[in-house]
Amino acid sequence: MESTRALDAILFDFDGTIAETERLGHRVAYNAAFAQLGLDFTWDTKLYGELLAVGGGKERIAYYLDRYRSGGREYGDRAELIAAVHERKQKIFGALAGSIAVRPGIRRIVREARAAGLRLAIVTTAARTGVDAVLDRDPELRVAFDLIAAGDIVPRKKPAPDIYAHVLAELGARARRCIAVEDASIGLQAARAAGITTLVTVSEYTRDEAFSGAAAVLGDLGEPGLPAEVLAGPPPPNGIVDVTYLSSLARG
Repeated sequence: MESTRALDAILFDFDGTIAETERLGHRVAYNAAFAQLGLDFTWDTKLYGELLAVGGGKERIAYYLDRYRSGGREYGDRAELIAAVHERKQKIFGALAGSIAVRPGIRRIVREARAAGLRLAIVTTAARTGVDAVLDRDPELRVAFDLIAAGDIVPRKKPAPDIYAHVLAELGARARRCIAVEDASIGLQAARAAGITTLVTVSEYTRDEAFSGAAAVLGDLGEPGLPAEVLAGPPPPNGIVDVTYLSSLARG
């Protein structure tokens, strides 16, 4: 297709980008895990927004312990505490996954991309179990992606570019012929450091972040009759992000 020749692959972040997992799942699951483990921790909305600047669940717990709990020493072995919280949280999140909404435009753009012969990948440093918990309840999305890169598959998490570099190598793709879709500044930094044009679709927690270097910043991907809010960059035709629009962003 002439309109897609500048584009070989679309690389999606997961949490907050494909699904509303942060608001509807992860924060709820963390707080439930703390309660079940008898910990006097509570992550309210404001605090959780701060913690999202740290890539990776275990890293997020460690940051919280260092910043707010004097390293967590009073709770016993630090590594065991982090592992216990993360494991319990993942189990709780799995039970919540069926109620988590896929964001507007995701299923539509996935169908369009597949029809256009584009490759699709999930690029996240969140745990693979959390990704699977959501995708396993959505048969169409479950089989849509050529590659799912998640968790501790690379040593450095976003905003480092390692996970994107890994995906490019696995797909055999060139950065200039891909586009990333992210919701947070750390994801934008990671994709841009790997040389990949990036579209940002903000989530509830990331709307007020700075997105310097993004090709465009939108409220979501848009649907017919429900156009995407344009926060920065060129507007998609009729407010709907399609493959042609993504290709135009990749061409610059």
